[in-house]
Amino acid sequence: MKRIDTIDKELIALFEERMNVVNDIAEYKIKNNLPILNQNREDIVVSKVKSHRKKIRNIQTAPSTLSKTSWKSAKNFSKI
Repeated sequence: MKRIDTIDKELIALFEERMNVVNDIAEYKIKNNLPILNQNREDIVVSKVKSHRKKIRNIQTAPSTLSKTSWKSAKNFSKI
């Protein structure tokens, strides 16, 4: 359990760091009158995540679900 707790804390810290970067990028785009959404960049990032995803024993959808949830949260956050 301690190992899982440690990993969870690391994941949360990394996600928070990513969200801070997303916020910085959104602020830059707003200040420079750039569109928030760059569909081409989004497609590239999602494709890259999918290509690096590894199967976890019998739980094949976990990485996909996590990446989709993270990506959706980041997109929603950047619209604020």
